[in-house]
Amino acid sequence: MVLACGWLVGAGPATAAGVADGTLLVASPDLEDPNFAHTVVLVLRSDQSGTLGVIINRPTTLVPAVVFPELAKNVGAYAGKLYRGGPIAAGRLLFLVRGLAAATVQGPEVVEKVFLSGDPDALPDIVRLADGTNDLRMYAGHAEWMPGQLDREIAAGGWMTVPATAELVFSADPTALWEDLTTHTGETVADAGAH
Repeated sequence: MVLACGWLVGAGPATAAGVADGTLLVASPDLEDPNFAHTVVLVLRSDQSGTLGVIINRPTTLVPAVVFPELAKNVGAYAGKLYRGGPIAAGRLLFLVRGLAAATVQGPEVVEKVFLSGDPDALPDIVRLADGTNDLRMYAGHAEWMPGQLDREIAAGGWMTVPATAELVFSADPTALWEDLTTHTGETVADAGAH
């Protein structure tokens, strides 16, 4: 898959057939909803009940243990910042894990070798085994669409779709990910996540 002229060749707009788990939704430059403008959303689950995802390119300056003081002892020495995962349930923490720490996660594999968890009791082991933000990202809240809603938004040109990779999900510069996925030409999508 190659980026060309600001659109993803072989990716964008998907059909109304649905979006698979592990897909990245890349907001169209014309999408004006402030909750989703310039976002990249990882689809965690998409089925007949609707679609659930987390925004992966909106890190905050907030420390997870400060926002969620009840988790301070579980978060330990984790130095990463909290991500704004979406406008729904901002008081709920979800985390994506890869590497050695993934062995402790009971949640589903969303992308190859990237697992989802929301179990605060698993955090001490995850934090101990994770290579910091290279292996663990924490998200406050999530995004959610009713059945058929996301399909309509995609068909209307609101989103482009890209198969997610661990490198894109754990991009070294998440704040540049949206721009990388929408404006670079002649690069593979995986190369864009390495910036």
